Amino acid sequence: MTGLTYINRDEARDDHRQQERLVCALDAAASQLRRDDSGWWVIAGRRGIIQTWGDGTSWLAYVPCRSRQHWTFTKRRLAFMTVTQDGEDEGCLRLFRLPTPQEAVVIREVVGLRKRVEYAPDTLERKRDSMAKAGLARGAARASSPDLATPDAVGGDFAPEGGPAVEREPILEAEEVLP
Repeated sequence: MTGLTYINRDEARDDHRQQERLVCALDAAASQLRRDDSGWWVIAGRRGIIQTWGDGTSWLAYVPCRSRQHWTFTKRRLAFMTVTQDGEDEGCLRLFRLPTPQEAVVIREVVGLRKRVEYAPDTLERKRDSMAKAGLARGAARASSPDLATPDAVGGDFAPEGGPAVEREPILEAEEVLP
């Protein structure tokens, strides 16, 4: 990451909240909201990205396409958005409001966003119980396994729990390895 591009944390938090509202309106997977290489919050799909416009109320979608014709058809599908940059086979479109459910489907398809998975209450409870048991089992395995090494507080060597410290092999420098 090259550096945070927001003026302050409040601006970053506000941008994140605006993006969360759009993710919810798009009914997209929450994991697709992330920071890009510049530190901006973006909704990243397989075929494009969505970021805030910067005014707190609208969004910008960048959509690359395979050809001129594909871009032409994509603009028609996204007619409810305003084209701000019209390239030969790509462009940017601005969304001035949260999309309707029908528009959200189109945006998800065009940008390549995964739909959020919704589980029935009983299935969700069963998954939570299963994950909780797996977490407990993982913790119990760590605590009882004599093979797992822990750093020795004094020398920095590794010692199996309850056993003597084991000396580590020295790390060879590149000059020592090459003839």
